[in-house]
Amino acid sequence: MKCFSFNSLKKRRAVNQVMGSVVILGVVTSIGSVVLFNGMNQINAFSYDLSFHDKAKNEAYREKIMFEHVRFEPGTDQIILYLANIGTTESTIESITVVQLDTQNILVDWEDSMNSTIQIKESSDPIILDANLNPFTWDDSTYRTSEYRISITTSKGNFFSTVASPYNT
Repeated sequence: MKCFSFNSLKKRRAVNQVMGSVVILGVVTSIGSVVLFNGMNQINAFSYDLSFHDKAKNEAYREKIMFEHVRFEPGTDQIILYLANIGTTESTIESITVVQLDTQNILVDWEDSMNSTIQIKESSDPIILDANLNPFTWDDSTYRTSEYRISITTSKGNFFSTVASPYNT
């Protein structure tokens, strides 16, 4: 049996700290890159799979219409809407509804047979709506002091609305 003396333990040398760090770095890097690339492949496969599921629903999430201006034409019963498409897909308007908020009367129930299409990042042509005010106009006190909810429904099933009042009252 061999005996170790104190002097023989002193002569042994440990692995240099720099060399140890390089070896550990190599091990961590190789394992980490395998995990990273495998994870990225899984994420790409998941994204690719999502692109095939319900494409219409994915497009509906990217649709956004903004009301640029609502004009209640003085002396008439017309409303002029200026809309802008700020989404990333084109929008087709199927219906527009105008409701007087205090009485809940539906003044406009418009369904366009030709469907107005608003291209991406563009303003629409003005949409002129005739309200059902009977013999009255927007100048009448019944309509001048009320607020109106204007709602738009698109072909993708989205719903956009705003509240407006004549002459900024």
